[in-house]
Amino acid sequence: MTERRTIDWLEWARVLGALAIVALHAMRVTELAPGLAAAHARLFGLEAVLQIPLARWAVPVFLMMSGALILDPVREMPPRKLGRYVWRMAFVLLTVGLAFCLVEQVADVRAQTGVVTLTWGMAARAFLNLLEGNSWDHLWYVYALIGLYLLTPFIRGFLARATRGQFRLAVALGWVLLCLVPLVNLLLNTNLYQFVDLSGAVAYFMLGRYAVEYLELDWRVFAAGMASLALCCLSAGLGLRSVTGTQVAGAVALPQYGIVMPFSLMVFLALRRFLDRPQRRGGIMAGLARDSFGIYLFHPLFGHLAIWFTNYATIPVPALQLGIFAVGVVGSVVLTRMLRLLPGFRDKL
Repeated sequence: MTERRTIDWLEWARVLGALAIVALHAMRVTELAPGLAAAHARLFGLEAVLQIPLARWAVPVFLMMSGALILDPVREMPPRKLGRYVWRMAFVLLTVGLAFCLVEQVADVRAQTGVVTLTWGMAARAFLNLLEGNSWDHLWYVYALIGLYLLTPFIRGFLARATRGQFRLAVALGWVLLCLVPLVNLLLNTNLYQFVDLSGAVAYFMLGRYAVEYLELDWRVFAAGMASLALCCLSAGLGLRSVTGTQVAGAVALPQYGIVMPFSLMVFLALRRFLDRPQRRGGIMAGLARDSFGIYLFHPLFGHLAIWFTNYATIPVPALQLGIFAVGVVGSVVLTRMLRLLPGFRDKL
């Protein structure tokens, strides 16, 4: 992986993952729109199952990609380089993340009073929300990356001395923990997710490196992946939930839940096997790959705007979702490229 400057299959993974996440959130934002879920319960029930093979692998694959590259023992990762990575994510939170927190404050006041306004008190509350991690949900990934970068020297130190068996055991233990915690939550009516949020990212981070070094897409990976997919789809179809209303087996939107890990691993290895070919220079896919991080960051904005400022109830739900998907991708690309014209954003997006 270190012999080429551009790793072709990772470029394909970036763009396909970004598009999958936009599709996922197009379905999710319409499901949360007032009145739509009740009026189209059967459609959203079907989409709850379809979104798993379509999109639930994407963020786990992103984390595995990061681990495959950053934990590569051949790649030098001095503190200064890791510091640049941390600053990049911190900059994104202090700009994009804060902007989303401000939008949320404005939207809340508008919903209560009908007035669009922004005061210093609202700005202060938005900043506190950012520090507490209470920005838009998808930005948890940016917070997680900061934690992974800070842990990288320790993980690389462990892997430098670990045998293959020890490496495999570390990943397996992380996976078992991620599978057991939702079960404990269900049986004991507890909420232990806060204790495994970062470890979920770490497990996928390490799995990416392990997969690149030791695994291929064989019948065992395929069987485990398909079993994982079937279980996820079954749980989503049955709507399994804990007493508190939190999804348990079906809660595979975030990668800290382990049930989707074998399926995500299968997709990761399939991308490496079948898409290790260059994208056409100057082509649409190459452009989307270059803008994939910006697409991930900005696409929810366009979905929320569509719900806030259109008479969405008069639009057929599939057409509304397709429109949100298209506008989310195009709008995010345009916004990303515009922000790159600003000096601070030039190397951050």
